[in-house]
Amino acid sequence: MRHMRHRLLNLGLWPRMALAISVGFLALFIAFALLGERVLRDSASRLLEERLVIAQMAAGRIDGVLEQAISELQQARRFADFNPTDSNLVPEVTMIAYTYGRVGLFASGIAFLDARGHVVLSHPPGLYPSGADLSHLSHIAEALTSHEVTVSEPFRDPLKNRPVVAITVPVLDGGRFLGLLSGLIDLNSSAITAPLEQAAALGHTGHAILVDGDGRVLASTLGLPVLSPGEHATFYRRAVSEGRPVVETVPFELDLSGEPQGHPHVMAFAPLRLAPWGVAVGGDVGETFASVIRLRIGLALLSIAALSCIWGATLIGTRRLVRPVQRLTEAAQRIASGDLDTPLQAPEGGEIETMAAALERMRTLLLANIEELASWNQTLETRVAERTEELRRQQALTRQLLRRAITAQEEERARLSRELHDEIGQTLTAVQLSLDGLARALPAEEAQTRERLDRARRLTEHALADLRRVIAALRPGVLDQLGLLPALSWIADHTLRPLGMKVTIESDGLPKRLPGEIEIVLFRIAQEAMSNVARHSQANHLHIRLHRADGRIVMTLTDDGRGFDLSALADGPNHDRGLGLAGMQERASLAGGQVTIESAPGQGTTVQVVIPIAEVVNEVGGQREDSV
Repeated sequence: MRHMRHRLLNLGLWPRMALAISVGFLALFIAFALLGERVLRDSASRLLEERLVIAQMAAGRIDGVLEQAISELQQARRFADFNPTDSNLVPEVTMIAYTYGRVGLFASGIAFLDARGHVVLSHPPGLYPSGADLSHLSHIAEALTSHEVTVSEPFRDPLKNRPVVAITVPVLDGGRFLGLLSGLIDLNSSAITAPLEQAAALGHTGHAILVDGDGRVLASTLGLPVLSPGEHATFYRRAVSEGRPVVETVPFELDLSGEPQGHPHVMAFAPLRLAPWGVAVGGDVGETFASVIRLRIGLALLSIAALSCIWGATLIGTRRLVRPVQRLTEAAQRIASGDLDTPLQAPEGGEIETMAAALERMRTLLLANIEELASWNQTLETRVAERTEELRRQQALTRQLLRRAITAQEEERARLSRELHDEIGQTLTAVQLSLDGLARALPAEEAQTRERLDRARRLTEHALADLRRVIAALRPGVLDQLGLLPALSWIADHTLRPLGMKVTIESDGLPKRLPGEIEIVLFRIAQEAMSNVARHSQANHLHIRLHRADGRIVMTLTDDGRGFDLSALADGPNHDRGLGLAGMQERASLAGGQVTIESAPGQGTTVQVVIPIAEVVNEVGGQREDSV
């Protein structure tokens, strides 16, 4: 995410604006698409609602047929007594014939039964023989038991063997049950099929069907056999059992020519009020939503075309607006990179031209200032070069003087050492020998004088030993005669080992003798470091290592003492120690080297001296000599 943000921030003005415009139009297209999809969904919902309304209207018309049939039978019952015990049944015969012929609903026949379910009268003649017992029929048995209006399950009529349903109403006389009037409605009659055919006018795949609770066909515009399973039998059984209007997309369950099994159909189902049946109206999914699909494609193409044109026009216009800004940006970049000779040009007017004029004025002013600064810089560089050369000469002179001072100091030390050894040392030695001679020449009885001579001889011995230590401190002969390593061991023997401190000296890759200047520098630095260890460190062990690496002599002194805080050393009361460390650094710099000190309280101290042996400069007649 951070990488993507970094890349976006590094884009130029035109890519940013193009990206912003593109994202904006993409968001607008998505909004239009969502809005259009919502409209299309509303259209699809209205289509489904229309299908459901058509199914409800067809169901209502079939309910009306059943209501009319019941009403006709009830009216016939009111206009005749329909008493099976009467000897004169002429009115009943006339009324049955009249009802059969007037309405046309009962084209399959009407029958009058007594209270036991035996046929009293029927029309047309020959429908049922007189006295036939129909009480075994389920709808007759139900009506005999309930004394209420019933609608039977479909069955074949006995006269024409056609699918019919029986509408049965009770015949009552003052609450006394006398018998039944049962009319047979042909399921293939126009009263049943006309509502289905009108509801099925929905396209090439549109169809309507009247089904019972088992999903069987009662009437259909598909020409399916009566009482055969419907094309969506599973859906029909569930819909009839739920008893409420519903619209669903369901698979085709039959294998008919031109309609493969499993093909989805949109079916609207509406139940009947007077019978456990329902009317289903629907058709192929593609044909049902064909108008919605065409509308979706049209909206998509129109949106894409319109938004693409607007997007392209916006990008072109934005490009024209951004181009002069880009030219000014390029000019500003040239100015920033130092190109102040190319003038700025901006043919556009308005704010862009004003900005270009301001940049042009800024360019000319910068060019003039830069030329003036260049002149000043030339003068300043000349003066700086002169001062630098003067400082270099002064530093060289200072270093030369310091080198000569230290050299003179070492020579003075050597001279004093020789003079003390040759004069005072020889004198003290002669005094000691004279005292020894006098002591031997005295007679035995001069004991007091002998004691005084012995005391004088011991004082002379102590003075001679102190003189030798002073001579050795000034310029130990072992450094000149044997070299650096024996001299370091000699310092350790006289400075640290008498304090009980363990000292180890390690050498790796060094020649037998080093140039005298390097030996003196390393010896004096080591002498100062050992003096600091003896006075301040409280260490138990000091390790000295000398080795040669990359043309340099490296001497490292490491102790296990209490250490100290380097930052607080200059501010502390022990200024002598700070001066000693500064002296070590100064001696190393004379040989082109440096001293590094690492220390911390409780962690000991490490002093490292690095001197480039391949570039030691000796002042010989003003020339530089490289010691190897």
